Amino acid sequence: MRVGQVLTAYGVQGAVKVLPLTDFDDRFDRGSRLILEGDEHVVEWSQSAGGGLVVKLNGIDNRTMAELVRGRYLEVDDSAAKPLDDGRFYHHQLIGLEVHTASGRPLGAIHEVLERPANDVWVSRLDALEFLIPATRDAVLEVDLSGRVVTVADWLIDVEDA
Repeated sequence: MRVGQVLTAYGVQGAVKVLPLTDFDDRFDRGSRLILEGDEHVVEWSQSAGGGLVVKLNGIDNRTMAELVRGRYLEVDDSAAKPLDDGRFYHHQLIGLEVHTASGRPLGAIHEVLERPANDVWVSRLDALEFLIPATRDAVLEVDLSGRVVTVADWLIDVEDA
């Protein structure tokens, strides 16, 4: 599960500037274990810097090594997932869920989650059709993780004749 993205090298000791992709700031605390390109690294230290976050990982010990991981993602094992508040979901929980409208019309399955400034957008596909579903309370009526089904409002696909 992705928790951050390396933006650039920071300094000469191997630290990297990170864009956090998690609501849990403690993911970057000293001693935390993060996965980078399949290898586990321990956070040696982290600090806020210029509106972002700077993280020093063990095993990345100079600027050259830090430059090599630019653009890569920092992850944690799925087993390290923390519980979310009601109505919030990890992206990986949504992928593959079947989508239908409140009246029962099938809209395929969620294949992708797009992160947008106002709200996420869930992309479902049914054959050659693609549906963009805003992840808002008025559009998404129910998410049943155990049943693997999402119910959305009919207005998302109802089109009035002009």
